[in-house]
Amino acid sequence: MFSTQTRQKSGLRRKVAAVAGATALLLGGGLAAATTASAGPNCAAGYHCVFYNGLGEPGGHAFYNSDPDFTDNYFDGMSININDNTWAASNSSTGGYESHYYYDVNYGGGLVFCVNPGSAVNAGQLSHDGVKGNHVGQRDEASSLLMRPSTNISCF
Repeated sequence: MFSTQTRQKSGLRRKVAAVAGATALLLGGGLAAATTASAGPNCAAGYHCVFYNGLGEPGGHAFYNSDPDFTDNYFDGMSININDNTWAASNSSTGGYESHYYYDVNYGGGLVFCVNPGSAVNAGQLSHDGVKGNHVGQRDEASSLLMRPSTNISCF
């Protein structure tokens, strides 16, 4: 009888340990996935970043909130205006917001491109015609940024 009770207790302990281990793994994995998913390259947590030349190149700028008008913003350490000069973008939203970039100020002129949380787009991925600010293509076209909750729009 003693050995049967010991086996039952031992089996119960193993089941409890397995459930606890699986729960910890799921919680830890979900936490790691959520943290990783919100971190875009070369952009601090909680920010939506644009770049003049490309990801990681000098001349970035981080936005914490939406900005309806890029004409008063400059790339960090440069005297180059962000308006119609964005070549790359990264999204490190901690709130799950997509970065939506528009052709004109005040979110007008239509959507240029958008970037999902934890993702980025580099210069070579954006279409362009070599003329900035003409509403053709995506590179050298963004004039405003609107942070939106998750949408069904296909973003980078």
